[in-house]
Formats: sequence, C-alpha cells, structure tokens
Amino acid sequence: MKKYDAVSIRNVCFVSHGGVGKTTLLEAACFTAKATSKLGKVSAGSSIFDTRADEKAHKMTISTHLGFCEWRDKKINVLDTPGFLDYLGEAKAALRVTETAVTLIDAVDGIQVGTELVSRYVDEVKTARLFFVNGMDKENADFDKALAVIKETYGNSAAPLTVPIGKGAAFRGVIDLVTKDAYEYTKEGDGCGKKIEIPAEMQESVGNLRKALMESVAETSEELMNKYLDEGGLSDDEIRAGVAKGVLDGSVCPVLAGSGLLNIGVDQLLTKIVNLCPSAASRTEIDVVEGEEQKTVSVKADDPTTLSFVFKTVSEEHLGELNLVRVFSGKVSTGHELLNVGKGTAERIGNMYFIRGKERADTDEIPGGDIGGLLKLKATHTNDSLVDKAVKYRVVPTAYPEPLVSVAIAAKVKGDEDKIAVGIAKLNEEDKCFSYKFHSDVHQSILSAMGDIQLDIILENLKNRFKVEVERKQPKISYRETITKSAKYVEYTHKKQTGGAGQFAKVFIDLEPMPRGGGYEFVDKIVGGVIDQPLRPSVDKGVRAKLEEGIIAGYPIVDVRVSLVDGKTHPVDSKDVAFQIAGREVFKKAFEASSPILLEPVVELKVTVPVEYTGDIMGDLSSRRGKVGGMEQIGKLETITAKVPEAEIQSYSSTLRSLTQGRGFYSKVFSHYEQVPPENAKKVIEAHQAEMAHHEKAE
Repeated sequence: MKKYDAVSIRNVCFVSHGGVGKTTLLEAACFTAKATSKLGKVSAGSSIFDTRADEKAHKMTISTHLGFCEWRDKKINVLDTPGFLDYLGEAKAALRVTETAVTLIDAVDGIQVGTELVSRYVDEVKTARLFFVNGMDKENADFDKALAVIKETYGNSAAPLTVPIGKGAAFRGVIDLVTKDAYEYTKEGDGCGKKIEIPAEMQESVGNLRKALMESVAETSEELMNKYLDEGGLSDDEIRAGVAKGVLDGSVCPVLAGSGLLNIGVDQLLTKIVNLCPSAASRTEIDVVEGEEQKTVSVKADDPTTLSFVFKTVSEEHLGELNLVRVFSGKVSTGHELLNVGKGTAERIGNMYFIRGKERADTDEIPGGDIGGLLKLKATHTNDSLVDKAVKYRVVPTAYPEPLVSVAIAAKVKGDEDKIAVGIAKLNEEDKCFSYKFHSDVHQSILSAMGDIQLDIILENLKNRFKVEVERKQPKISYRETITKSAKYVEYTHKKQTGGAGQFAKVFIDLEPMPRGGGYEFVDKIVGGVIDQPLRPSVDKGVRAKLEEGIIAGYPIVDVRVSLVDGKTHPVDSKDVAFQIAGREVFKKAFEASSPILLEPVVELKVTVPVEYTGDIMGDLSSRRGKVGGMEQIGKLETITAKVPEAEIQSYSSTLRSLTQGRGFYSKVFSHYEQVPPENAKKVIEAHQAEMAHHEKAE
C-alpha cells in the first residue's frame, strides 16, 4: 500500500442518531473507492464492519470501527461510531482523533435526539463539520425540509453543495452546485455517477442555490467578497477555495445528499472530503497532561518526536487485543520502543496494521497524522499515550459520560466470582462507558452502564465470551444514618468473668451531631487517669466498627462527634478488647437516644427533551420528589435541572424513553445527602429488619 504524508490524509468521523445509516454509508464509500470488492449490507449480515456477534444479533453498531480507502490520491480514514444513545461515549472518543465530523441526517426524520447530543461533542472538540442527508431513496424523503431543519438548528453556516434529483423511489442522482454538473447513478451500482443534463424543472432552483452558495463563500474573505461584488459571481475554483477555508474555520458546513444503501451520491461525498475537509496536517495543537498540569502544546505531524494516543482497544478472537492509535507526530514503527507515559512502562512495537473493518493490511510504520492498529501491547489500553522516552506529557484522556443505570450482579455458580472480574475487566478495556465495583456499604457488586441495552449486552458477552452467568438484582440505595440531637454522659459497663483473667471496661461518652458532610470525630476529654492512655484509642476503634455496621438500618453512620468524657478501669481485667466492646455498645446506646434518622443520596439530574415533552417531564419529576432548579431552552430542546433522590430514579431510563418516545436523554451527578421522609424511612428500616430476621433464621 502507498504511504501517505499528513497533508494527504483525511481523518473523518461518522456520527448521528442510531439507524441513520453510518455503517451502510461507510460500506458504500469503501466499495465506491474500490477498497472492497462487494457492497456489504448490514441488514444481510454481510458488512465488514458490524462483525461482532452482539452487533449481528442486535443489528446495530456497538463499538467504533475503523475503515479507510484511497480517493483521488488521498487516504481517507473513517471512524464509524455507534448511534444508539447507550454508546455515544464511543463517538466522543473518536471525534478527538479526527479533523472532520460527517453528521448524517435522516432524509425523513431530520435531526433526532442522538444527533443533537453527539453534535454537542462536535462543538466541544471544535472539529470541522459536514452534513450528509442520507436515505433520499426512502418514502417521504424531503431534502428541502431536512436542509431547513439543519439551518434552523445550526445556522446559516449550513450550505448545500449537492442537491438530489428526485426522491423516494424516483431518487436517481445528485447535482453538484459548485460545478453545476448533474450525475445519475445505477442503484446499488459501482457508485460512480454518469454526467447528465440538469433536469429542466430544476434549472431555476439550482441557479438560486448556487447563487446562495456563492454569497456564503464570499463572506469567508474580504478578497472574495470584493470579487463577488465587482463581478457578480465567483469561479468554481474560488468557490472551492472559499468553502475549504470556511470548513476549516467553521463558518461553512457543507450539506450533501445521497443514499448509502443505494450507493448514490457517495462519490461526491468522497470528493468533497478530499477537496474541502482539513488534512491531518492541519492539527497543530494538542491538549496534554504533564504531572498534574493540563496544557496545550504545539505539535506538527512531521515533527520527529513521536506522540500517539490509543483511543480504542478491541479484542478480536484468534488475534488478541488490538489498540487503535492516532499518531499526532513522529511515527510508530515496528521494533520501536515507546513509553506509556501515564503508566511509566515501555512498549516494544510489534505487529501493526491499517484496518478496514475485519480486514487488516500489514504495515511496518504508521506515520504522523495517520490511524492504525497495534497488536498485543503489554500494558497499554484505551486513553493511554505512547511517546518517545524524552516526552514527559500524555494526551488528555477522553472523559466518558457517567453511567446512568445500575444493576447488582452475583455469580449464579459459587466460585465464579473471579471469572466475572476477569470478564468485566476485559470488556471494560473495550468499552469505557460502564463501571463495575463492589460497594462495601451495601455489600453488592454494582454494574453501571449508560442504559438497559448496554447492561444486557455486557451480561450477554459475559455469558457468551467468558462462560459465566450472573443473577441480577435491584441495587440497594447507599443510605446513611445520623442523629438529630445530642446525648450526654451515656454510660456502658462491659464485664466478662469466665475463670482466669476477665474483661472489664466502663466508659461514658457525649454524642452530638455534626454539620452535613462533617464525617466522624473522636475527642478524648478524659481528665486525669480514670482510663489509661493506651486504652482510650480502643474506645475509638469500637465506635468506628459500629459506624461501618450501622444501627437502625445497617448503613454507615456519618456526621457525628463522640467525646470520651469519663470511665473506669480494673488493674487486671481492663484491656484493649474490653474497651473496644464498651466503645461499640456505648455508642449504640447513645445513638439510639439521639433521635436517629436516615439520609438518602440526592443527585442533580439534567434532562434534555424536545420542548413538547416538558410538561410531562416536569410532572414526572415532581412525582419522584424532585425539586426543579432551572430550565434552559436551546433550539427545540429543553434542559431541565432538578435535584432528585437516587431511590426515585432507579428506573428512570426506561420511563424517560417511554415519556418521550425515545427522544429524551439525561445525565446525573451526585449532589448531597438529605433526610429521608419518615414514611419512606420506615419502609427501609422494616426491610432491613426483615432481612436480618431471615438471615438469623437461615443460620
């Protein structure tokens, strides 16, 4: 394969809501560029990209896939990202290593919620943007309506460069507004359009659209504006140059039309990517972390120093782990020893590939600006940087969205706990949008993901790939216990005499509440020697043990101050264990006398929905004891911020989907703890008592 420098490389990310046709479009692009010999179909299971068993089973892209093709003496790398909302974190990572986002817009449904959400990620990374109105062959397809929605949502920077000839079953080609050339295609053909005359009924609209395009281009520079005003028009080359400049600075976002399924207009997309979109050499600044400091460094693709970033780890059967890497500068070559600067380990580079779905082309070098795969690295995975040993910084890791939905899991077969841990760790290397950890305060292993579908797929993979099955339970809420008033001079005496040396400890404590978030404080107020100095910390140990166990409902105790104020010892029988027991029991006695309450975790919820669903969402949040803190409308979307008890949103994902017909999304972060209402607290305490009684009976 020919080697390309960064100027000749275009790195592109396909993004959109699920089901708009990103993978199908990539199949068509590779086939049109003769990178593949047949036009694969997702629906038929013949795609070279959606090849994972879970992707075939669910008929959806689950993991980012890399493809490449060569077009007009340029190399185009394409990252095909999942569009299903549970997996949008994949797009966030992919956008960080590409220079252009191709946003697919459904020719019937327009801009959907997933497209709107991922477009925010495009805004964050400030990458160039191009729109492709896909599915012009569908019944009820409407390019004019889609274009109007794009302009309404993204502003007048959206400028059509191609328009469709026909729509629905009559869709047969596109017209290039730059050259005023019309192209007709064979459906599901080789993707190369045949020049035809512009249909007579479209002559006027094409002329008007081309004039509007020239006006948009003229605004990109004073020179072009003067030329346009003086001569009343611009040449094809001037339009192309103006559009390319506008794409680079974000003032122009080209809009193209076509059908990936029928392979119509895809050659125009490839041409526009090559001619108008920024090259890999255009990226000259990278955000990095050195020590604890985050900064921006100047980087050029042809710099000799290697700086590369692993943005995705995949595990392939019969091959092993493959790390997808973007080389920002220098090169990565076989035999090269690089530093994983975040982990402080060296990696010797072995086999590497340029990747097109399940196809791999061997290479001995990935140059600056290019994207490829590194096989079987020792300790390097997603978010790691591989650099020359002289480099002291690493690329800022991708910040993935916080998981929203949780389930408690336990091995169905006793002894399979280690298999679960190994399987989850492997899956988490491939998918950073979920987390798994043991919560000691609720004594459950909690698996958290972005949605129910992602949870199901993780557990399917545990079963199918790692041969381990789990039981699913509703996660317990991480309540806390505390007090609302003080108890003074509470006494407890521990005596144990069973022959020989006995145990004796007498202690007096004061217990008082601390401000929320105050934690725990132990104060030694003993005056004189009523309790020997070495025995006083034993009281603290006993109290701490009870803090972890809880008293009224089995949850950790917080925000209390214990003062050891008096006591008594025995010259022979007083020892560490006696004062630990006394500390535990006196604390329990004082706690029960201090009006104990339950605290519940409250999260800050941000719910984004189309404005027509705002009333339903507000009503639902109110029914969940939510307190709305603010509302913000951006375009046709409303974002509602509310503080809601975590116990009330365990099933919120499915509820939101139902209320908004799948068009809403949300995020959450922990906010604070606050008192559980008495009637709710009573249910929690009774459930704990019933569970304890069940365990005692079982024993």
